[in-house]
Amino acid sequence: MAGIREIYGTLMRRAITGAILGAIGGAIQMGFFKQGVMHLFAAVAAGVVYMAAWVLLTDWLKLAGGKVLLGAVAGLLAAILWWAIAMPAEHVFLQAAVAGICFGATYAWSDRRMT
Repeated sequence: MAGIREIYGTLMRRAITGAILGAIGGAIQMGFFKQGVMHLFAAVAAGVVYMAAWVLLTDWLKLAGGKVLLGAVAGLLAAILWWAIAMPAEHVFLQAAVAGICFGATYAWSDRRMT
């Protein structure tokens, strides 16, 4: 039983953290930028996907390329999901992808500096 907790504990903690941070980001979008509720849902989903991808790419799969590059990949995946939920088909995919890459790389860089 303890083995399962060890394996999935980090993933669940990061997914919950991503949901909380996504909810905060979505609430800011709704409150200050007057976006719709789909932006809130998109931000929560993107937060969960980012943190889950971060754990899968760095901790479980241990892919080469460094945590900064893998954080950028996780950010890109989260940005694609956010864009797919929140935006109409013709809007700012490239901006969302670039923002996701930048956020992911910055988070990974700052996380690496803390350890």
